[in-house]
Amino acid sequence: MSMTKINWYPGHMKKTKDMINENMKIIDIVLEIVDARIPLSSKNPDIPKFAKNKKRLLLLNKSDLVEKEEINRWKKYFKENNMANEVLEISAETGYNIKKVFSLINELSKEKVEKMKKKGLRNVNVRIIVAGIPNVGKSKLINRIVGKNSAGVGNKPGFTKGKQWIRIKQGVELLDTPGILWPRFENEFVGYSLAIAGAIKDEILPIEEVAQEFIKRIKQLNKEGIFIEKYRLEKSDINELPEIILQKVAKNLGMLQKGEKLDTLQAAYKILRDYRACNLGKFVIDIENNN
Repeated sequence: MSMTKINWYPGHMKKTKDMINENMKIIDIVLEIVDARIPLSSKNPDIPKFAKNKKRLLLLNKSDLVEKEEINRWKKYFKENNMANEVLEISAETGYNIKKVFSLINELSKEKVEKMKKKGLRNVNVRIIVAGIPNVGKSKLINRIVGKNSAGVGNKPGFTKGKQWIRIKQGVELLDTPGILWPRFENEFVGYSLAIAGAIKDEILPIEEVAQEFIKRIKQLNKEGIFIEKYRLEKSDINELPEIILQKVAKNLGMLQKGEKLDTLQAAYKILRDYRACNLGKFVIDIENNN
């Protein structure tokens, strides 16, 4: 199937895009949050266009779902490709590295504060925008930063709606935005990455196709060891076509429909849930040259 035919762009996302454009002139720091499991695929390509001449802090959220070695490799990648001034791994869920977020905000705003003070301004406001695609943990991050539940939090993609200015502390204000996706998935690899990680609703793409793509990825990344063990496959099974492997998983787990037909849909959901819960290992499913 062609990803370019999939258009998931609710009306509030266009409004959000327009709102970001309107407010960008008063923004000092763009705080972009991505999913560490899909660091490239969850990075909205529109954000660098918004963020011209702004300080950029890129946060790799859900970093506890990825091995440290891979996190470091991607941090290096983003810095070397000038995709951010600073890159930091965090977990909005557990609170990991949230204090470091504050110190980096202070570091990135130092130039503006000093410049304004030289002009005789005592009360300098630093304004931050938090941006990212749906379901990457923006609202949980904001709750951590603010210290109370000032932003609504939901587990469903596309939960947060509307515009909120939140005062973090004296002199620092934060603009929350709903998560926005780009209008079309121009890149098939990206569309599947979002679906595998759960950044888009499971109804958007056929689940069995998504699971088969995941199977292809783990083979490409040499991450099939736990997969083989968990689903009681033979080592030779992994060389089969993804649809055949999916059938074998359904068979080994006893997933049958009426008439003893293999329930590959149930098997596909099981595989994706297991990856999202780290039951198949902690690893990134993005590949640099595919984005």
